[in-house]
Amino acid sequence: MLVVLAASTFLSFVFFWTHEIALKDQPVLPAYWNWLTGLFDGSSYTGLFRGPLWPQFVPAIGHTAALLLLTFLFVIPLTIGVAALAATHRNGPVDVLIRGVSYIAWAIPAFLLSLVLALAAVSVGGQHGLGPFAIAGFPGTCPPGLGLNAGVLGNCPSAGTGLTWVWNMFRYLTIPAFCLAIGFVGLHARYLRNGLLQTLDAPYITTARAKGLSERQVVRRHALRISVAPFVGALFADFGAIFGAALAVDWVFKLNGLGTLFVRQFPLDSYSPLDVYSIQLCLLITGALVLASSLLSDTLLTALDPRLRKAS
Repeated sequence: MLVVLAASTFLSFVFFWTHEIALKDQPVLPAYWNWLTGLFDGSSYTGLFRGPLWPQFVPAIGHTAALLLLTFLFVIPLTIGVAALAATHRNGPVDVLIRGVSYIAWAIPAFLLSLVLALAAVSVGGQHGLGPFAIAGFPGTCPPGLGLNAGVLGNCPSAGTGLTWVWNMFRYLTIPAFCLAIGFVGLHARYLRNGLLQTLDAPYITTARAKGLSERQVVRRHALRISVAPFVGALFADFGAIFGAALAVDWVFKLNGLGTLFVRQFPLDSYSPLDVYSIQLCLLITGALVLASSLLSDTLLTALDPRLRKAS
């Protein structure tokens, strides 16, 4: 994992070094080493660059992490519920309807759904939001003056503390998390449904039915316990796609997370130099998170599946 991370950051750095004039006055290896050793003390970001980015990255990572956490809280129960409902109505109208909706949900990109829902929320709710749910921004911060909702929102209230803080986080992140979650629910619900159907055809499931268990009990007690482990592993293995979509959703809804921070590193005019070192830092954090999610996926799969624990 560390070798892949180092290779990816170095290759991307070489790409910028060959195209960016600001780096061509120094050899690539010393330039890369200076950037790498100056990540934490800020010495990489001098001269043409805008200073250390870690003070900006820490809250941005927190905002993106909150969005991803709520998204997973939506994806996991919705996927399990939808897949179980489809599997218990195999080839019936409910199953066919769920499969059709799942294909549509996965076909719509998260950023496109975000744009549509954001425009609809602005049209219906205005600056007061859509019911209890805020249109854009993050609790305690105001959206920047660029993008879809610039000039629409009123004053940004305080994030609050305790239960108020939890409620505000839920209000601000519900619509973005829904836009991010719906496509992955459609994707993984199909996979989990197929896994449940294979499990429901196993001999021990026939024995469970013969003992008088209802179909709902068979699915909940037996089939889901076996099928949910590959689903969780596949979901976390898909973290790279979820994280990439989260960057676009973050920019649309102005959550001031990693997506917003990443876009801000690109100059708005052709005269300002590209902040190569800051973009490299964005790529480093993104790559580290994706690779760490792969390790987490293997760990969770081993913890959930007793057969893998026995084999190891």
